[in-house]
Amino acid sequence: MWKGIALGTALAGLSAFALSADAQRGGQPQDPFNGQWGVMETVLSPEAAADDVSRMADALAKLPPQRPGIVDTYVLSASFWNEPVFENEAKEAAAILGRRFDATDRTIVLSLGRGPTLARTLPIATPNNFNAALGRIGKIIDPKEDLVVVFFTSHGSPDGSVALQEKGRMAGALRALQLRTALQQSNIKTKLVIVSACFSGHFIMPFSDPDTMVLTAAAADKTSFGCEPSRDWTYFGDALFNHAMRGGEPALQAFVAAREIITKWEGTLHDNWAALSAAQRSQQQEPQPSNPQQNSGDNAIAVIAKAESYGNAVSCAGHLSFALDRARTGRPLKGLADIAALTSAQAAAQNRATTEGTARGRSSQDTAKAVVVAATTALQLYPAQTTNIVANATNCMAP
Repeated sequence: MWKGIALGTALAGLSAFALSADAQRGGQPQDPFNGQWGVMETVLSPEAAADDVSRMADALAKLPPQRPGIVDTYVLSASFWNEPVFENEAKEAAAILGRRFDATDRTIVLSLGRGPTLARTLPIATPNNFNAALGRIGKIIDPKEDLVVVFFTSHGSPDGSVALQEKGRMAGALRALQLRTALQQSNIKTKLVIVSACFSGHFIMPFSDPDTMVLTAAAADKTSFGCEPSRDWTYFGDALFNHAMRGGEPALQAFVAAREIITKWEGTLHDNWAALSAAQRSQQQEPQPSNPQQNSGDNAIAVIAKAESYGNAVSCAGHLSFALDRARTGRPLKGLADIAALTSAQAAAQNRATTEGTARGRSSQDTAKAVVVAATTALQLYPAQTTNIVANATNCMAP
């Protein structure tokens, strides 16, 4: 299913009071925010408002200070549409990014909820809460050495806006220039910006600078797929986080791998459409490739490599532990039957992880536990992601 929407649809029912007097008398609708980032919303109940303030204050207070001499990473992940697929993607992506960048305790997740009848468990993804997270992170980091990762997932519009909607209560949109301004105002320099939405390629040009890596689910003129509420991930989130980023490859290589996965999935989607009768095809738009985009500044690439070195070493040690166990029990992964080579590669990855962890204040026991978690995750994912797990282990064999 395409993730694109018309922004007017998202704003229906909430926008009338925000129009100018001239517009209400029959003129053209005016932007009530004059190009600034904002939403139109109805007020929460006193209890819900108090709960949200408490959750947000707790999330901000828990962020630890940055450590001089270490490339610390802070992650902000947000679901901007109140359906389960988007909240799940924001939560799970945050967990995977937290492990990759050793930022589990430096992560904030915001959400517009899972639906009107389901209780909230996360701070609400309002512009104020989003900016509060950026502002707090900006005060903590050393912009000369630290990294900030911003990820959000929602529907997108052809004009490049990413929708914010909590059905019946809140509607608005975020545009690339508004995000860029918020990051600049927060004194955040080096950043990884990831946008999962239709037409998100509009975020490429505004973030094409030496200090930014930006990854988007689609080109500026393309939709993306997989936004059905019953899904756990969108196509882009599934491919990038759930598949590619669980391995030990650098972020840019993970994006390339994710794009290949998406191309395969979209090819199947098109084949299914082509197999329909002519009458059925006439009633459905032909699926077009989403064409995910990226731009990576040289400074950002260097900082990101340092930030993810520990997490990637842990991931490799875990994948190789899984591959070694399979080889020892006579069930080797394809192309990974050499026990001696696997033992050597796993030891090297383990040593690299321990060394990187020590520099970050992680004990050898902490690192060993993290490697076990990575190995267990590979074991659990193997039945559903066989090709991907084998590829991750194979890539980790290189020195």
